[in-house]
Amino acid sequence: MEATTSNGKDKTMRLLGIDGSLGMFKWDFVYLLAQLTTDERPGIPALAGPIESAMNDVEVRRGALEQAQSTAVMTTALVAKRDKGRDRLIIKMGGVARATDRDVYERLFPKLSPSQTTKLGTDAETTEVTRILAELKGLEATHPVRTAYDSSLTDAQAALALAKSQADAAEIALTLERSHVTRSKQEWDKLRLETHGKLVALLGDKTEAEAFFRPAVSSPEEKNEAPVETANG
Repeated sequence: MEATTSNGKDKTMRLLGIDGSLGMFKWDFVYLLAQLTTDERPGIPALAGPIESAMNDVEVRRGALEQAQSTAVMTTALVAKRDKGRDRLIIKMGGVARATDRDVYERLFPKLSPSQTTKLGTDAETTEVTRILAELKGLEATHPVRTAYDSSLTDAQAALALAKSQADAAEIALTLERSHVTRSKQEWDKLRLETHGKLVALLGDKTEAEAFFRPAVSSPEEKNEAPVETANG
């Protein structure tokens, strides 16, 4: 049985491939299901069951992927927010220490200024803040810089660590879901190809069998999202 990818220019059976969008698979199955269920020739409507199941699977897979994407974006945003919160504390603490106790300031920021500390990468800054917290805990319990910032900076450090672990987990979940989508696309293309073969066997005409499949290679959503040309170009 001949097959071509979705970029093919001929009229042979199209494989949408792993690069085909979920929308392309959905609308291809919708089209194929309509063709099968409305055909009155023997054996053809019986092919509709697996196609309808696959069409529903596309929706489930798309929903799971979008949820994983949303979680990844939200957790990344939370990391940025927690990081900014920690940065604000470092800047404020540095200002207070510089104004009230120069020796403490030098202990807290011996090489990097507060501003330079906040410009480090997340992991490097976390390492530096761990050192700063150790210095704070070495001060007298009643020292104003320690009483003002030890607890809040410790909390900020912990909140960022939690947010980062959630973001890492979300990224792993998204990678896994993308893998599920890839495998599903391969299974769906296999089903389409098998259905095409069964139609050829039932109809005895390859061209007529190919007419059951949607000729367009883009989904309605993609067409709707295309830029609109104005009269001025």
